[in-house]
Amino acid sequence: MKQNIAFFVGFNIICDNSKDYLVSGTHYQYLKYLSERFNVVYLICGVKLRKDEKGPNSYRVAELKNIEVVPLPEVKGLFNSLLNIKSYYKILKSVIDKVEYVYARVPDPFSWMPRLCFNKPTIMHFVGDTIDATKHNEKWNLLKKIIMILGYLPDYFLTILAARKSCVRVNGFHLAKKLKKWGVSAKPVISSTIAEKNMDDKHSQLPIEKEIIHICYVGYLRYAKGMNCLMSLCEELKNKKIAFKFHIVGNGEMYEDINCFISEKKLEDKVILYGHVDDRNKINEILRSCDLFFFPSLSEGSPRVVIEAMSQGVPVISTPVGSLPTTFVDNESIRFFNFNNSQEAAQLIDDYRHNTSKYIKQREFAYKEVKENYTIESFLSKVFTYEA
Repeated sequence: MKQNIAFFVGFNIICDNSKDYLVSGTHYQYLKYLSERFNVVYLICGVKLRKDEKGPNSYRVAELKNIEVVPLPEVKGLFNSLLNIKSYYKILKSVIDKVEYVYARVPDPFSWMPRLCFNKPTIMHFVGDTIDATKHNEKWNLLKKIIMILGYLPDYFLTILAARKSCVRVNGFHLAKKLKKWGVSAKPVISSTIAEKNMDDKHSQLPIEKEIIHICYVGYLRYAKGMNCLMSLCEELKNKKIAFKFHIVGNGEMYEDINCFISEKKLEDKVILYGHVDDRNKINEILRSCDLFFFPSLSEGSPRVVIEAMSQGVPVISTPVGSLPTTFVDNESIRFFNFNNSQEAAQLIDDYRHNTSKYIKQREFAYKEVKENYTIESFLSKVFTYEA
């Protein structure tokens, strides 16, 4: 007999002019998986009103007949959400007796509430590390980092208390190791949106273009994602007179910084800034048109964009961030460079020019690993299975 589950998350969905709820492609995949395995799925999340007809969220929740939206105030971060703590409590209370389990993401606001306030069986999924991300935020000075971490600690300690009584999943072995010190037993998972049936064994010919190296980055444009390193790399490649074309897909707090950088350094013919792209086919098309995937992140859980690049047959060069060093082997299925080291990254890109066959072998090894071990089916089956 199918059971009911509450999907309690800290992202926002869109309510458009037609009063339909819209979600991103990734979140739609999660909801579709849940709708097929549970009787009713109560989607408890922030709702943002959208006045125009354009936007990245294009999948309609109504297409999944057993998803019931339980709207929260628009989520604008943990500290802003503190103002709505009574609303969170009241809304959870209205749903809690209708479900057998609750899925809650960490570090989303009040992920501890279902277990500590209502003693409900909860799957707590640690998708990132707020403290680590704060430490690596290059925009903030030391004083602001200390203030932000101290402000977050009460919520963090409540989260740890709840996690000790919950079924815990974490994105990467490094997070499981960290939580073990706090007495939390956690099972590591590798985040993925790749469906095995959609994987194509035919890869693009490398190099893509003989005279120009095409490099791609997909993800948020934030300080903790290593965007300063990305900009430094562009300068390194230009100074070394290496012909390149950089494809940057994503949006975030540093979008304008990167846009200004492109203009100031006269890189308009070398860097393409796409902004946010929610069309999976379009992203795959961009990935397959590139020689290398560049990932300079400073703080991660399990970066699924790396998995996505590998699934499209693109060799990955990356910092040893998050779960990557315990998931993939350096010089076998991935190439690592040190954090904030654009010179080392440039050397790898130059190495690709002269030793392309090594990277072809690397991408074949990585593709096989992803297909065998890191599909969305494998990921979601582990995340949404409750174990007492």
